[in-house]
Amino acid sequence: MNQQAPALHVWWLIWAAITAAFFLAVGIFETAATPAGTLSWLALMALPPFIASAVIRFGLLPGVTAPPKKFIFFLLGLALAESGGFFALILSSPWKTPLAAAALVLIIIYIPAFIIRRP
Repeated sequence: MNQQAPALHVWWLIWAAITAAFFLAVGIFETAATPAGTLSWLALMALPPFIASAVIRFGLLPGVTAPPKKFIFFLLGLALAESGGFFALILSSPWKTPLAAAALVLIIIYIPAFIIRRP
């Protein structure tokens, strides 16, 4: 099995594509304020992916040394952060804006700056 990580520019391209896709989704699904009588408990569906993404970024990713596994955790954590943001946007709850902002913060903390290339 190949034990090399993808090139650094691949990490950055994937991160930029996911970030751009999230901004595109925010632009499409962001509407006027949602009435207070809507089902706000549905917004709780965004919390498990957010928590899992944060655990991957701060708990698992720093300890992984194998490059292919680090790349897989990187993709999984980004996908979870983005999916939580999509839940927040699509479910039209009063918590849409704060949850979308939380998703954006989680996506930003996955900036591939943690990748250290050794000569």
